[in-house]
This record gives sequence, C-alpha cells and structure tokens, in this order.
Amino acid sequence: MATAPYAQKPLTPYRRALARFSLSEMAKYAKLTLGMWLAFGIPYSLGYPDAAVALAGSTMLTLALGSSISAARGYFHKRVMSNLVAMPVGTLLIWLTAPHLWLGVILLPLVIFAIVRIKPSVFQMTSITVPMTLVLYTGEHISLLEQRLVAVVLGMRFGFILQQLVFPPDHGFWANTLLNDGNDQASATLADVASGATDPASLKKAAATLRQTSGNLKQAHDLLKSDLEQSWVSAHLERNRDRLPLFLCYHELFDSIVGFLETLDGFNAQFTALEAQWKHTYQHSLARLVEVHRQLAAQADLRTDSPRLPTTPLALAELHALVDALPAQGVYMSVYLGHLSGYGILLNRLSDMHTEHLRALSN
Repeated sequence: MATAPYAQKPLTPYRRALARFSLSEMAKYAKLTLGMWLAFGIPYSLGYPDAAVALAGSTMLTLALGSSISAARGYFHKRVMSNLVAMPVGTLLIWLTAPHLWLGVILLPLVIFAIVRIKPSVFQMTSITVPMTLVLYTGEHISLLEQRLVAVVLGMRFGFILQQLVFPPDHGFWANTLLNDGNDQASATLADVASGATDPASLKKAAATLRQTSGNLKQAHDLLKSDLEQSWVSAHLERNRDRLPLFLCYHELFDSIVGFLETLDGFNAQFTALEAQWKHTYQHSLARLVEVHRQLAAQADLRTDSPRLPTTPLALAELHALVDALPAQGVYMSVYLGHLSGYGILLNRLSDMHTEHLRALSN
C-alpha cells in the first residue's frame, strides 16, 4: 500500500465545507436546478423550444438517478442504448405493420422485451418502456423520433458532465468522516469494557451504532472505488485513492468489534462469571489493544497534521505475548480469547499499513 495518503495535509476550511456540501441534499437540489436552467435555456434560446423540454428532462434524470459519477455514467449508458435501439426498432415495426396499428401494438412489447432478454446488462427495463410507448406516437413522424434521440443523447451526456463538474460527491471525505466516527465509537466502548464500566443496554446500543457506521463506510468505499474506475477522475477523488485498502480494513475492524460487543451483550453473565485473575489479565490485554487502536486512529485522522509513527504500534510478537498470557480453559474463555485475537490481528494489519514508511526506509 502506498504511503502517499499518510502525508496528506488536512483540508482547508473551504475545501472541508465544499466536500461536506457535495454530499448534502442541497447539493443535489443545486445541480438539478442548474441542470434544468441550462439544458432548457440553451436550446430554447437557439430556437428549439420542443427539444429544450426533452433535453432538460434527460439532464434531470441523469442528475436525479445518478447519485455518484459512476452511477450517472452507468445510467447514461443504459438509457442512451435503450433509446437508440428501442425507438428505431419500434418505429420500423410500426411502419411494417401499418395501417394495422393494433398488430404493431401487439408485437411491439414482444420485440422490445426480447431485446432486453438478450442483453439485460445494456438495456434497462425502466428506461426501455418509455421509448417503447412513445413509438406509438412518433412512429409516423420521423422528425419527432430524431428529436427524441438527439435530446436523450445530448441531455444524458450534459447531465453526466454536470455531475462530474458541479459539486461532485466527495465519497472519500465521507469515508474519512465515518472512519473517524467509527474509531471514536469503538475505542470508547472497548475502553469501558476493559475498565469494567459497561452494562448490557449500553453494549447493545453501541453495537447497533457501530454496525451502521461500518456499513456506511463500506458503502462509501465502494462508491469511491467505482468513481475512481472512470476514465476521467476529479482531483478530490484522487487524493483518497491510496486510502481504499485502509477504509476496507477499518470496515473489517468495526465489523469484528460489533461481533465482539454482541457476544458481550448476549453472554455477559458468562463473562462476569469467568475466573477473576483470567478476566483481569484479559481486560489488561484489551486495554493495551485499545491504546494501540487510539494511536492508529490518530494517525488515520486527516483533520490534523500528525507526524508519522516512529515505530509499529503493535508488533506481531507483542500480540502473541498478549494471547499466550490467556490460556483458555473453557468454552467461554475460548470465545472471548478469539474475539481479542481477531481484534489484535486487524490492529496489527493496520499497524503495518500505517508504518510502511519504516519498511521503505529500511530498504
């Protein structure tokens, strides 16, 4: 994993505000408004009022249904292909069955659905049903067909360009925010567990909150990854490209902690009944891992300009020592030791990610 993201400077207040705004509902409204004004206003001012309506509609659809750059691109391809194929094929069918319109109406859905069945990844049913019905109106008017096809292609392309240039959603910023939130939630809860200051009700609530944060982090990771696979990528996406493995590893860490907390919630009485000395050693080891977790969380937090770690926070040898100090003599000891080991293994992996610069120097 590259070390570039760990040298990244904190965002300026302006960039942070812009990134936060790009993920808001208000940014979507602003893009939809701008899309309608421009997509309608440009052809209308050039003397094409009929085309202006269709162009604005296609632009709005791209912006409304494409919540990210990759989603807008995917919808653009499917809708354009649906119209470029469905309308000419449907028009040809209407011409061939004229003047028997009823015969064309019977055959039209069968032909169009066969096209969808052949290539469902390209032809989207929700997009193809609209041109299928419009063919009945435009079949005898070639000018309307041409206008529709031009408006769809240009309008969808225009909406896709707006999605890329006007407040493109910064999923990397969202992922970083969720990463910070998840680290705060997880380390605080596990610190309470290590000190014995928890109750089943708080564990259940903490597990539910962290599960939602972890799921959102995975979603942000996937959206960022999809956007980065586009041929043209915005600079705000590039700055978090190297953090993709980090986001995924923290998602795995949070999921592991959720499982840990759910076990503590479901088998709290069994944990309380464990041998006192073993439980004391266990909590001491957990406290050490929480300390490591907080070191890593501070390093992963891009809100502050933190110096790079001088040493690995959790070496594999130390983790082995923590686990070996807890011989499991029963089922519940084994279960809790397994959770501790899993937590430590993921922290060790994150330690390696955050200290790649040390291995680079040694080489």
